[in-house]
Amino acid sequence: MAGFLKKLFGNPEPAPPVDEGARMPSSIEEGMAWQAADFVEAFSPAGSPIDGSKLDYSEASLTLVDRVLDDFYRRETPLPDDLHFLASAYVFEVARREFGGRYLRGEGQDPFVLVIGEADADVGVCVMGKVRGRAVNGPEDSIPFFYAGIGPLVAAGKSATLI
Repeated sequence: MAGFLKKLFGNPEPAPPVDEGARMPSSIEEGMAWQAADFVEAFSPAGSPIDGSKLDYSEASLTLVDRVLDDFYRRETPLPDDLHFLASAYVFEVARREFGGRYLRGEGQDPFVLVIGEADADVGVCVMGKVRGRAVNGPEDSIPFFYAGIGPLVAAGKSATLI
């Protein structure tokens, strides 16, 4: 059997050494914040398609995220999974910085949900499906429009899920 696997896969490369100093996030919140920071960093070098210095976690900065996703839509190019996750994390973190909340595990196209206002409201924000949708469906899944729906629900103390 070992000879068959060797013939099929060849001699496997040795695994790279594990960085014992690598730190794991202590919570989903910390991990999401790190991924959002990686999104900003990805667009910080000169020549990036958007100005990463304007990714300041403000509601206005979401137009830049929308522009990145629009490029995939216009080119009819699939959104890479890593960029999908980083962009989603950034949108999540814009919301969490403005409204607070905590992340829960979701399912399907939204494996994470940001739950906001649990004391007065219960607004579940499902960003990942919306980010993917923006790259596939175009402007009908506008990220700034989606985001603008959060505040009124929280202010009114409503319970809702935004998808």
